[in-house]
Amino acid sequence: MPSPALTPSAIAAKEAAVKMHDWLARTGPDVDAWVELQTVRSQTYLKTIPAMEHFHADVLRIVDAGHRTAPTVCAGKSFDLRRHPGEQQSSLWVSDETGERCLVAASEFDAISDAITEFSPSPDAHTVVWALSHGGADWMVARFRDTATGRDLGDVIDGIKWPHFAWLDNETVAYLSWGRPPAGQELTAMNSGSSIRLHRLGTPQDQDVVLYRPEHVAWVLPSVSTDRKWLVVGESDGTVPAKIYRQLAATATADGWETVLDGHGHDEYIDVYDDETLVLSFRESSAGQVVGYRTGGAPRVIHEAADLTLDRAHLVGNRLVLLGNTLTDSVVHLLDLDNGDLTQVDLPRDAVLHDLTVDTGDEAVFIDLEQIGGPRRVARYSVADVLQGKTAQDRPVAGATTDAPERAGTPASAWQVSTVDVSSADGTIVPMRVIRAAGAVPAGDAKVFLSVYGGYGVPYLASSYDSWHEAWLRAGGVLAYAGVRGGSEYGQAWHEAGIRHNKQRGIDDLIACIEWFEKAGWSGPRSVVINGMSNGGLMVGAALTQRPDLLGGAVPEVAVVDMLNFHRYTAAHGWIREYGDPEVAEDRAMLAAYSPLHNISRKVKYPPTLILTADKDDRVPPGPHSYKLAAELQETVGGREGTYLRVAYDAGHATGRSVLEKVAERSAVLAFAAHALGLENSHTAPHPGAELESASAHEAEPDVAQTEPAA
Repeated sequence: MPSPALTPSAIAAKEAAVKMHDWLARTGPDVDAWVELQTVRSQTYLKTIPAMEHFHADVLRIVDAGHRTAPTVCAGKSFDLRRHPGEQQSSLWVSDETGERCLVAASEFDAISDAITEFSPSPDAHTVVWALSHGGADWMVARFRDTATGRDLGDVIDGIKWPHFAWLDNETVAYLSWGRPPAGQELTAMNSGSSIRLHRLGTPQDQDVVLYRPEHVAWVLPSVSTDRKWLVVGESDGTVPAKIYRQLAATATADGWETVLDGHGHDEYIDVYDDETLVLSFRESSAGQVVGYRTGGAPRVIHEAADLTLDRAHLVGNRLVLLGNTLTDSVVHLLDLDNGDLTQVDLPRDAVLHDLTVDTGDEAVFIDLEQIGGPRRVARYSVADVLQGKTAQDRPVAGATTDAPERAGTPASAWQVSTVDVSSADGTIVPMRVIRAAGAVPAGDAKVFLSVYGGYGVPYLASSYDSWHEAWLRAGGVLAYAGVRGGSEYGQAWHEAGIRHNKQRGIDDLIACIEWFEKAGWSGPRSVVINGMSNGGLMVGAALTQRPDLLGGAVPEVAVVDMLNFHRYTAAHGWIREYGDPEVAEDRAMLAAYSPLHNISRKVKYPPTLILTADKDDRVPPGPHSYKLAAELQETVGGREGTYLRVAYDAGHATGRSVLEKVAERSAVLAFAAHALGLENSHTAPHPGAELESASAHEAEPDVAQTEPAA
């Protein structure tokens, strides 16, 4: 554990130790040459790994399967993103009673790294606004397409990130706009000038009217209520929904806002029902409440969660579709707003819920589900059928005739899914999900691929599994997911127990999860490789620098690792609520104590480390973070032989990767981990007929008493 109180001089010494790498945070031919050299090194090394060819073939089989998203239904038309085997990016499709057709084809784009990130049809479904990311960057450009002719209108909107379009009528749309960064600094300059603007079809963007501008730079998202009566704006404090304003959509003006909530959150707008604004709130309940607000009236609690943590909600008719998470599973209920009745939707066990949309016209719910080790599909649940106890229909849209073929997957009975209790440094019990071959008895030889996120209240145990992970299981390895503090496995209190000055608790939790496998007799020393993306990459970097002796390897991806300067780039000023403020002395000392970049010792030999990043990542820019991390680790004992940097070109933080790039990236991660751990059984899949243990099975850590989780 790092020192709890660093002096200013000690912090300055940590900064001075890595100052030699500051040049990597800039752009220029010298940085490009360094990155190219690192790329050649990593590619050369990865090609020597015997299991690379096997993992590449298996990941290709998994990732190249067809996929379609849960649809957006409007005015009798259904819109979804769809990708067939062999295609590199998804296209936008539309379906109605006459059939289906491709509306925006990925083949229209300039590069295979260009991707549709968002779309929204007008109320009459005659027009759809769609946003395109070039090279995976968060910066996007939106265009408007006529759904009848399949041609774009002349309207173009740029200067947008994380677009959230709200149609006031068939000609007018509200959107979040940002100030343009200086030329050449699009990937690093601090984002500013956020506002809600109103665009009317047929007019240039420079005539768009500002409807709302926050007092300070903040994420502000517009929405229109299901009854189309109210225009609503939600403003965040950092990344936490905190303020809600509304006004009549038909007469929207910049000075027409009515305050619903003006606080610090967590209060997230749901919808408006019978003129009552519905809010998902965590201020008074760690598990979440649905609270109603009427003009001039006191707020009323409509529903309070029990035995799960609420995640989000959608209005359908007189009911809310509530999505919540237990420790390891997603749960969906229908809440009758008139009488309070609660009806659970029947979902399969051991499945990850990727997305949920609703059809307000036909009163139906679409759920994008993936069975662990099995297929991914979109199922349609009619509200009327759910109330009668009927099952879902796999055919999600009327008129659909061309299904995106789905991967068959390995029979679910091949895998055993369980949850174990791990005792952290302070005695808190931390849940960890473990997946292994059914019938396999732990005998001290397990090779473990342990994933973590541990931040922003993400319910990681319920959402962490991804289809490419199956390739590790098929190679004979064990998968694990750490439910550390900072997530929401036990509600928002679990999240708050792992942020700011409590961040070290989550790191301690991860270290305890790593240690568990050897303590419990599952594996020998250094038989765990840890992997995490973004905030998860921060957790990996912290565990790597604090306990390198425990690890067989580490794979941090698009990681936040410079905790003393993270707030200086793009949108990261919004992370201060999660991490603390580096400009405040007390916070700076806390951040310096665990900042991965500033806690590398050149006298230590670190385990094999593969650092992954992307050249167009404008959320966690590679120069200030991953490039510096790689350079500093390569200055350590054996670091030049054991540290590799893999850069995805024309890709961003979370978008833009073509199927080819995703396959190459995921197979590199798995092959590197297998080689680091000596996983030789890379060509043998477990017997598919073994019995699957229920996800509800809960195994306690040997010789450790169970306690209540810390708040």
